[in-house]
Amino acid sequence: MELRIVVPDDASATVLADRLMLALGSEHVSLRDGRREVDVRIAGEPDSAIVRALDAVERWLDHARVGSVEMWLGERSYRLAMWAPTEIWR
Repeated sequence: MELRIVVPDDASATVLADRLMLALGSEHVSLRDGRREVDVRIAGEPDSAIVRALDAVERWLDHARVGSVEMWLGERSYRLAMWAPTEIWR
């Protein structure tokens, strides 16, 4: 199974790839040449690996101040966005 994360620029891709390598191991993470995309090969226990990858992306989003990224897990597309508190309507 593969997880692909599309980021806004090349520098962001490098930083995110470094974070994912720490979380999952360098053998599972790669950068696509000429694209702003990080690829993650999910191996072993997929549920645990996906949670670790999402956690790394979420922390990177917060640190990089990127509003959201597009992610592909297999054939499905998702948008992961920074958490923002909502106003309570009275």
